[in-house]
Amino acid sequence: MKSLRRTKRSKAKKTTAYLTKRDLIRVASAAVKKASDASMQIAGYVVKAENGWIVRENSDGSVIQLEKLKDYSKSRKLVLD
Repeated sequence: MKSLRRTKRSKAKKTTAYLTKRDLIRVASAAVKKASDASMQIAGYVVKAENGWIVRENSDGSVIQLEKLKDYSKSRKLVLD
């Protein structure tokens, strides 16, 4: 019976009074996606960093590599509009 109580407690939703890294990443990712979609609708293209390159993604799906990044890290994803 004790193990059942621990399981219920571990599954309970935790609320915090501060913003966690996970929350920040989730909210920022959604905001960047929404802004990128809006920019694509308005301008017809989006300029972003992808796989070590600055690329221009057009509304027709084509991707043009503009410039190679000097210091590239796979852990960072950058979107420029």
